[in-house]
Amino acid sequence: MHQLTKNLAPTKPLSVLDISMAIILAMGVFVASFSWAEKLQVASEFLVPLEMKYSTKIKGMDVELTQRLVKNENGQFAETIVAKGVLGKVTEKGLFHLSQNGHVIPDSFTKKQKTIIGKRFEFQEYDWQAKKLNFSFKEGTGSIGLLSGYQDTMTHKQQLRLDLASGLKDIYYTVIKKGKIEDYRYQVIGNEVLATNIGELNTTILLRKDIIEGKESADIQSKIWLASDWDFVMMKFETYDKDKVTTMKFTQGTLDGRPITPLETKTETETEI
Repeated sequence: MHQLTKNLAPTKPLSVLDISMAIILAMGVFVASFSWAEKLQVASEFLVPLEMKYSTKIKGMDVELTQRLVKNENGQFAETIVAKGVLGKVTEKGLFHLSQNGHVIPDSFTKKQKTIIGKRFEFQEYDWQAKKLNFSFKEGTGSIGLLSGYQDTMTHKQQLRLDLASGLKDIYYTVIKKGKIEDYRYQVIGNEVLATNIGELNTTILLRKDIIEGKESADIQSKIWLASDWDFVMMKFETYDKDKVTTMKFTQGTLDGRPITPLETKTETETEI
């Protein structure tokens, strides 16, 4: 089982990916030269079971979110996100597997929404052999061609964790949402010791922008704080819609069965734009 260990100053749990990268680099071998089997093993050991809880407000009302990630006996990963509030409930579920070189490959995505204004659903099924995505939602059904690297709204965030752990700082993803192709850019802008519900944690800060018709939007869609000592799980998330800001914050969680704990010795805050 994947275990996190601690350094004394600062207190920082090391993931299996951290240890694997250190060993490889000490041997003078770059990550790019990993064999497929090595990349698959490192990615598989990195994506350990997790359960994270968050809170936010929608229309001034409290909403609680729970995110879970598990690995099934067949090697497939299952991620669920459930949001509950007085206005209703939204459930998202994604199934994915890892390619031979350790990249996240989506298999299906389901979203069910039941609120005071009615019910909605989305479904995407990936047929990689036929290179076709079948989708359906309330407004209609259809299919589009698949290209290597395509993600959905859930799986690209797991791939983001892997890419950050590999040292990438400027990353592009092609994401399929309701049968439409969208392009996102994530850019690391710095680090911050973030005050959370459980105490202070080292975080990596990213901005997300949309790429529209080959051009990057001037507007920032979201800002994200990921716990750099805890395999880049999300600590804080802000979305921007005109003058409206919606903030989601981490409240508690476990990674591979181990409760996420705050820093005992914090590092200096550093942000660069």
